Amino acid sequence: MLTGVKPTLAARIVWDYAIATLKTTFSPPKKADSFEEWGVRNLGRTLYDLCFGIYSERVWGLPTSQISSKQAQRVAKLNLKNIILRTLGLKPDPQAHFTEYMYPRAGISELYENMASRFKERGGELLLESPVVRLEREGNRIARVVHRRNGHEETRPCSGIVSTLPLPALVNLIEPALPNKVAAHAAKLRYRSLKLVYIVLNRQQLTDFHWVYLLDAGFRINRVSEQKNVSPHMVPNGSTVLCIEVSCWKDEPIWSAPDQELFEIAFRDMQKTGYGIERAEVLEYHVVAIDTAYPVYELDFEEHLIPVLEGVHSLDNMLTIGRHGLFLNNSMDDNVLLGTKVADTIVSKGFQSQAWLQDMLGFMNLRFQGK
Repeated sequence: MLTGVKPTLAARIVWDYAIATLKTTFSPPKKADSFEEWGVRNLGRTLYDLCFGIYSERVWGLPTSQISSKQAQRVAKLNLKNIILRTLGLKPDPQAHFTEYMYPRAGISELYENMASRFKERGGELLLESPVVRLEREGNRIARVVHRRNGHEETRPCSGIVSTLPLPALVNLIEPALPNKVAAHAAKLRYRSLKLVYIVLNRQQLTDFHWVYLLDAGFRINRVSEQKNVSPHMVPNGSTVLCIEVSCWKDEPIWSAPDQELFEIAFRDMQKTGYGIERAEVLEYHVVAIDTAYPVYELDFEEHLIPVLEGVHSLDNMLTIGRHGLFLNNSMDDNVLLGTKVADTIVSKGFQSQAWLQDMLGFMNLRFQGK
């Protein structure tokens, strides 16, 4: 990158990194800081702005000075030193980079479809399109789950709950309600919403990459995925599919905008990328809405998160898990790991919510440190 940009910009990148390194050496941070402070300290102002600052403000809808440095958990080991060592073929910190990963041939749904099949083969009952409307508790235990199916409410007794619901939604489902302070803290936990615009192109391939991050301020969209580049079995020969991400808040007009408007925004930005996409190539498009896509780590988020986790786990048979159940911006491999861990825990110890909470707080702390 340094050789591909103007010499003056390359010099600024190196100079800013040197200054940031000196400042950190002689004045290390004394407390948790913001995402912006973390980025400038590890990359220098110029490289941080180019690669993280502008993009992150668009993704999270907040100035990065208002986002916790915990948001850097996925790239916590990333700094210019490791980047240069890796580029030169020398050995960087092994936790800073991933070089390979596994992916199902027919797409990630294959993983869950196979899990569901194995589950049902072993006598499990899987209810889809059956949203939970109430968790009825008796004392400190959830005794019954009430859900809606085919327009009617059904009640099922339970010995324990494993919840992947967003924490605010989970708190609101519990009756009798948890103490008011738990609900008040839960209301402070915010989620960033996401619109996914899928565009089917009459072209064999658009890019050589699975992910393309659009960093410049001139873009409204965040990232483009071309799943075919992960597995050619996912898309018929002669065509390709782009998944285009547009983040927003649910009270923004774009959240309730018609699908046609979302498509036009995504298509115009794709034309700016220089890949030469033409409207005549578009075979069809689809828009998917995810209202709680990403937990938002504002500077004080832990002051609200910990009381909520403690509140729901005060119920003796409640275990929460996953991105939403822990308010943890983890990856799919983390969730698979936690899925096996919660299963092992239930088999060996039963539903012990306090022990599970302590395990999860330890796990989250490691992730926040980038480990």
